[in-house]
Order: sequence, then C-alpha cells, then structure tokens
Amino acid sequence: MNIIDEIRFFYKQNRNIKLFLDMDGTVVELLIDSSQSYLEKGNYIKKAPILPIIKKVEEILKDFPFIELNILSCSKTNSMKLEKFKWLDKYMPYIRKENITILSEENNDYSKENVNIVKANYIKNILTENDIAILIDDNTNVLTNAKKILKEQVLALHVTTLLIN
Repeated sequence: MNIIDEIRFFYKQNRNIKLFLDMDGTVVELLIDSSQSYLEKGNYIKKAPILPIIKKVEEILKDFPFIELNILSCSKTNSMKLEKFKWLDKYMPYIRKENITILSEENNDYSKENVNIVKANYIKNILTENDIAILIDDNTNVLTNAKKILKEQVLALHVTTLLIN
C-alpha cells in the first residue's frame, strides 16, 4: 500500500493525521561531510532542498488539506537550529511556525544515547487517542524505534517511500 492509500485508509477511519517530516536527508541534502562544516554558522542555510520530496509533500497537502504538517528535526547546535528555521522559511514557508520542532543537542533536548528514540517520545507525548502519526525520516533506527514505541499509532516511512509511490 502506498502513502496515498494509507492516508485514505486513516481518513475513512476519521483519524486525525499528523505528518512529521525530518529535515536532514529527508527534505534537505545530507552530504557526507567529515569536517562537519555544516556546523559552521552560515553553512546550513546553503544546503539544497530535496525537491522531489518537497513536491510530493506539497501534492499530499493539496489532495489532503486536513493533514497537519509538522517538522521534527534534531540539531547539534543552537545556531544550526536557527538556520533550520531560516531554511524552512525559504523553501517551505507554508509550514506553520507552531508546527516546527527542532531539538537541540546543545540545549540537552537529546543526546547521543537517546537520539534514536527522542522523536518517537516527542510524538507520543502530543498524540491523542484519535491521532495517527506519519513519520517520514531517512534514519532507519529512528523509524524502527518509532514503531516500537508508538505501535499502531504511527506509520513510519523511509523517505524513499515518497519517491516510489
């Protein structure tokens, strides 16, 4: 079943659908950068958007305007967090500010020990009984843990799923 069929299925069940998008490697280029230059101020905003994914998300929102679109991303530093907000203003300005959550390692929002479960726990804390979360991420550990923690309340999809449907 593809994502459109899944959304229709949830809609027929009168579920509130909350779509959570990761940023790095999902809607923003993630190139291997051993020097971690993306951490330097001013470099994150220069990252290219992954246009086929963004266009697919926009198509989904056009066809299903009742879906709540959320960004749920992790950031090493607070300056990177600010640049992520600017990046979203530039490339995805239709996302409501209150639906953008960028967790910062510098703020102790997550750590190396819990980075693979922090998104699932965040989603778990905001879902109501009638909500269904669709989490789109490029990290299979994040997706696997989301399924373990949220069980039937999440559809955890690797970003490539959007490209093949």
